Amino acid sequence: PVTSNEIDSDALYLDEITLTSEQDAVLRYGQVEVPLPPGADVERTTWGISVNKPNAAKQQGQLLEKARNEMGELAYMVPVKELTGTVTFRHLLRFSQKGQFVLPPARYVRSYAPAQQSVAAGSEWTGMQVK
Repeated sequence: PVTSNEIDSDALYLDEITLTSEQDAVLRYGQVEVPLPPGADVERTTWGISVNKPNAAKQQGQLLEKARNEMGELAYMVPVKELTGTVTFRHLLRFSQKGQFVLPPARYVRSYAPAQQSVAAGSEWTGMQVK
């Protein structure tokens, strides 16, 4: 995990987003909106890449699934057909523009009920510095 707000523009980062629904009913047709700083992009080629969790060096890594995102201006969006229980999305991110940035939290929005949305835990804007 990234423990400081400093990001290396020469590195590739794994963005892991976990959604948890505590409702009994299935939430259909939503989207996760994840803000990105200028110059950041989601890596589309994940073929054959496996990722180990931190402190689990002896376990076999999990293969990354195909990137299922849609790019927007300063954000990427992941469509969520059904949300029940817990679901995790993983994407590889690359940061190319250097500078200091402040980003809003990620949020989940239901497509046909936009008033029903949830913001990432903490709900605070996050600062980062890309070097």
